[in-house]
Amino acid sequence: MGLPDNAIVAFALGCDMVNIAREAMLSIGCIQAQKCHTDTCPAGVATQNTWLSHGLDPQLKSVRLANYVKTLRRDLVKVAEACGVEHPGLIDADSVEILGGRTASTSLRDVYHYLPGWGLPSAPDRTAIIDLMTASEQQGSSAPPSATSTADPPPLINDQRVGAKLIGVL
Repeated sequence: MGLPDNAIVAFALGCDMVNIAREAMLSIGCIQAQKCHTDTCPAGVATQNTWLSHGLDPQLKSVRLANYVKTLRRDLVKVAEACGVEHPGLIDADSVEILGGRTASTSLRDVYHYLPGWGLPSAPDRTAIIDLMTASEQQGSSAPPSATSTADPPPLINDQRVGAKLIGVL
């Protein structure tokens, strides 16, 4: 589900959320050696071995993962906008067509025998999603630092406005 086309189909069929795993692992350096369960991951991604984990640079890899998530969110919102809705969760099954051959296509609703309106959030939820996505002021932010905190907060690595608008909704 970590690719926009798969996620859009899932949203059009009524899923509330898309989880990503493989694509996130690839973005931080997984080479798919299929040794995750042996604690000998050569990339250092899926290991507790101190020597092997030196291959994983958290400062660099966190930026790569953030870039992947930010790009996925951006792409999903762009597809939603192309479908004429504010959020990917508002795309209906009639907005997605499955291509068969060079010229034939079938709507997702026909492929899965959905009735009109199936897969969409309830009317109050749709209104709340539209309000959230069209809000002009910044939505959410980092919590203020604790008075007893001694550690510096981690640096922000992505666009707060885009991340704040989409977080918790996608």
